[in-house]
Amino acid sequence: MQRYFVDPLTSDLYQDDIFHITKVMRLKVEDKFELVKNSKVYIAKIISLNPFKYNILQEVNENHELNGYLRLFYCIPKGEKINLVIQKAVELGVNEIVLINSMRSIAKINESNKKTKLERFNKIIKEASEQSKRTNLTKLDKIITFKELSRFSGDFNLICYENSKFSFSDLVEIFSSLKNKTVNVIVGAEGGIDESELKIATQNNFQAISLGNRILRSETACLYILSLISFYMN
Repeated sequence: MQRYFVDPLTSDLYQDDIFHITKVMRLKVEDKFELVKNSKVYIAKIISLNPFKYNILQEVNENHELNGYLRLFYCIPKGEKINLVIQKAVELGVNEIVLINSMRSIAKINESNKKTKLERFNKIIKEASEQSKRTNLTKLDKIITFKELSRFSGDFNLICYENSKFSFSDLVEIFSSLKNKTVNVIVGAEGGIDESELKIATQNNFQAISLGNRILRSETACLYILSLISFYMN
């Protein structure tokens, strides 16, 4: 059954979703769909197509969210990689994505393109949340530099760094304690993390970790570490 999120500004369906229900899915009167409002899931039944109206039939008791709060800090990569990472991060249960204009980020997000970029990213988040049966939309509204890391607190703060001596076996102890905790994890763009940025991160209590013997692409590193954390949180 198709899932849709209520627009928090209107407390009703988005117009794009009404179009999707009636013109793409071609649902009819008496057909049902899932509705998410205030982090709760409901079964709704269409009672009119023009104008579009529906009744809520019942609340559904379910929880597909992580046992904890997972925040991904992602240094902005070039091209369309960011779209893939945002989509998969949502599917893996990430609660918040914070984008970083890092020294090695070839692409940058500034005031001139910020609004357009965030609108597109949040559309990806909404669609991925519906597909993966999330009950909360992943938050993405901040673009920062490393100097702003002090604004964010967490129980565990990790930064992926290929030259770290903190081995995967060392991570097992951390991973076993992630449930119901707030976890911050930083992944670099192409070229990794600059040493000056690593210094800032460690000054803000981020532990540098290695993801193994192989050098991973930026998007691969994201999906790898988020999958591990998601597994242990659940």
